[in-house]
Amino acid sequence: MSSSFTNIKQSHVFFEDAPGLKNYYENWAAGYDADLADQKWIAPRVAANFVHLLASAYGTPRTEIFDAGCGTGLVGSVLQTLGTYEIDGVDLSENMAAEARKTNAYRKVYGGVDLSVPERDERLSQYGIVVSSGVFTLGHVRPPALLALIEYATPGGLILVSTRGSYATETGFEEFARSPEVTARATLRFTMPDAGYIAEEGADYWVFRKNTSTS
Repeated sequence: MSSSFTNIKQSHVFFEDAPGLKNYYENWAAGYDADLADQKWIAPRVAANFVHLLASAYGTPRTEIFDAGCGTGLVGSVLQTLGTYEIDGVDLSENMAAEARKTNAYRKVYGGVDLSVPERDERLSQYGIVVSSGVFTLGHVRPPALLALIEYATPGGLILVSTRGSYATETGFEEFARSPEVTARATLRFTMPDAGYIAEEGADYWVFRKNTSTS
């Protein structure tokens, strides 16, 4: 078993332990990109191209993008090659956020942001597209974190989320995505099931549109 595979698996044990997850990523930040590349993690490229498609089809030249759980900035780095975008990012880990800043793909990057907490960071504005790649996975956040992402979007804005296959099965993500708690805030517009993610397994990609009113 390769060390990169082991490092990824060891990150999957932190449900309900945000301090432990943050500490793990603080120590993993320097080797993260190499480990994920070794395991053929293509999720950031899939997500970035999906964002580019959504921006082209539904956005405007001024559409701002929020990368929720930006990690080392892989989604932003790909987006930078696809068009001119204003991208802000947040991550639980300060060291991962520091790596993302080095890409120069982001306007602003904030570390120390726990997406499993329902309070959103009031320093940040609202966004036409919210993307979250690699966050809804084992040992990271539970499905209700989707509610926090919806809060970052403008009314009518789009939210794109990837869910690793085993995570979606274990946590009942689809049931939550279709629950009244979510539908009161956003509408599930379409999914891209069992698409590329990592060598071990695929993921589903979900696109929600934030409701323009809560009535």
